[in-house]
Amino acid sequence: MILIVDDDCAVRDSLGLMLKVAGMEYTAVANAADALAAVRGDNVGLVILDMNLRRTTDGRDGIELLRKIRILKPEVPVILISAWGTIPLAVEGMNYGAVDFVSKPWSNRDLLAKIRSAIAKAAPQPVPTLEQVERDTIMRALRNADGNLRRAAEELGITRQSLYRRMEKLGL
Repeated sequence: MILIVDDDCAVRDSLGLMLKVAGMEYTAVANAADALAAVRGDNVGLVILDMNLRRTTDGRDGIELLRKIRILKPEVPVILISAWGTIPLAVEGMNYGAVDFVSKPWSNRDLLAKIRSAIAKAAPQPVPTLEQVERDTIMRALRNADGNLRRAAEELGITRQSLYRRMEKLGL
């Protein structure tokens, strides 16, 4: 689920409609307290965070909330959004762990692409099996040794006979 955090009801509604049409689940909140409560739950997969949640335009609200979100759920990607965005503010947000920065008004197509990319990058990667790791390590050692089995065995810290056995076991 995507969490929209913006104090402007029209922006929340617009982003929500864009996500709904794209077939994505979302919830929208207007303030930091509600945002933190939502992030503490288990189903937030991405946050779209406005930088100014009050009448100020310096972006401090967003930076402070971003820092708290990163402490609570460092694995959840955050896209910052602001009508008052500056390069230093964007850089600061990225330094605190935001995955992207979008200026208002935004392009729905571009924002959806950024959202999909951030979600894909945050998806857990499968853990390779020990057999896969062993196969990849042997293949890398053989490439480094230009196919010379004696040098590959030395690089792996095993005897040439052990390398032969392992290669046979792995079907190499």
